[in-house]
Amino acid sequence: MKLSTLALALSMTLASTSSLALDSRVVIYSGNFDAVSQSYPSASMPGLAQISQAWKHDFAAGANSLALDRLPIAIDVGSVQLTLANPDIRITSQRYDFALPDQAQLLQQAIGQRVTVEQASGGSLRRFNGVLLAAGDGLTLRQDDGRLQVLSRYDSFELERAPENLNTRPTLRWSLESPRAGAQNLHVDYATGGMAWQAEYLIALDGAAQRGHMSLSGAAQVINRSGLDFLGSQLTLVAGSPARARAAAPGNVVMAAPPPMAKARMASASYDAGMEAQDSGEYHAYALPKPVDLPNGSMQRVSLLDAAHDLPFERRYEVGNADLGYRPSRPQVNAGNDEQVLPVGVTLVFHNDKASGLGLPLPNGRVRVFQQASQGNDLLGEAWLAHTAAGEKVELALGEAFDLKARRSSSDMALSDDRLSLSETIEVSLSNAKSQAVTINLRETLPRWQDWEITEASQKWNKLNAQAIGFDVQVPAQGSATVRYRVSYRWPMNVRP
Repeated sequence: MKLSTLALALSMTLASTSSLALDSRVVIYSGNFDAVSQSYPSASMPGLAQISQAWKHDFAAGANSLALDRLPIAIDVGSVQLTLANPDIRITSQRYDFALPDQAQLLQQAIGQRVTVEQASGGSLRRFNGVLLAAGDGLTLRQDDGRLQVLSRYDSFELERAPENLNTRPTLRWSLESPRAGAQNLHVDYATGGMAWQAEYLIALDGAAQRGHMSLSGAAQVINRSGLDFLGSQLTLVAGSPARARAAAPGNVVMAAPPPMAKARMASASYDAGMEAQDSGEYHAYALPKPVDLPNGSMQRVSLLDAAHDLPFERRYEVGNADLGYRPSRPQVNAGNDEQVLPVGVTLVFHNDKASGLGLPLPNGRVRVFQQASQGNDLLGEAWLAHTAAGEKVELALGEAFDLKARRSSSDMALSDDRLSLSETIEVSLSNAKSQAVTINLRETLPRWQDWEITEASQKWNKLNAQAIGFDVQVPAQGSATVRYRVSYRWPMNVRP
């Protein structure tokens, strides 16, 4: 398709807007990181960022027009707000023009114009001139002598002039009234999709002991698929996902009650140092100390938290699940299952408080846990850390222990003659193939009825909730330990099993 005349007209139209020197501040909110990285660039892309861009414009006295065509694909048009330093300048209108999506749209806008169409046939090139009457499944031209030429196929076409309101890129346009001429500062704020970030943490344990010390460091993975480069921008990362009200039209998204752009203090260290968390409404904001380049189609890593060392941790071994909140609706009197082999889960536990050496707001993200070994660091597992406020305990499930096993069995179940009570003996055998002794937290759900009593137990137990008990079992190195208890259930006469 030959568009030399058209291209010249467009370049003249856009020269004054594309050459603007924009000072950009980018605030990116956490959440939807995977969705942004896997989605196709479009007006309805997930992710959320608040953009603030400032520049200087020379106003004439009276009517002025202003255009900005350096915009992201997923801009929330309803969120756009232009602000001027001079309150005497009045904004009379604001308009958003969509970009020309494809060749078919260009032909539709050119209907009624004279066009030249080229068609290759039998090794030669034929040219047709006329007024374009229809475009769709082929082209229809009215030639100079009044005849209609219908072309089912064509190889190229040329337009004499650019159609009106033709934009090669999405463009914001404003009409303004200024009482006097002169340069004025102004900036535009808007929300956009196609940008997100996610925290990435690295934990290194000092050895294989069940209790010890660890180091923790954090970085942020920042992705930009918005369709626009943000170069030399002040970047702030906000840990939190504000509620958003989505309009019916794709790409026209209004953010409900957005927190203000963070004005976080600059960290006093170098670019590679971690960022200091600051309150930002209901969230926490982390401001990079130096400008950063965010090219479109890029994913980059920036330091989030400086490494913290000598943090105490506990490697907790657990069997069973007492957190399901199960409450039987009627007594369960069927015989128990045969012996069950149960996995022993591994949970890393540490406290996010100043006494432990932390006490920082930790944004949600992936945690990779390693253990120091003679041949380097061994990966123990990965877990997802939820948003964690200062002072909270952190529990990260890392998987199952290879050298620890549990076997559970039920025996001596007895249902009373009046069918108003039942008792049974539970035995759990724990084995340890490790070279050091461990403590295993055995968590036993009592599933048969709500009214229960432990009548015998081989060791001390504690009540975890209304339907569960727990044992802390010491298991020797390359040895085993057994927990045995007898439980009795009772129910009233009006409750039948």
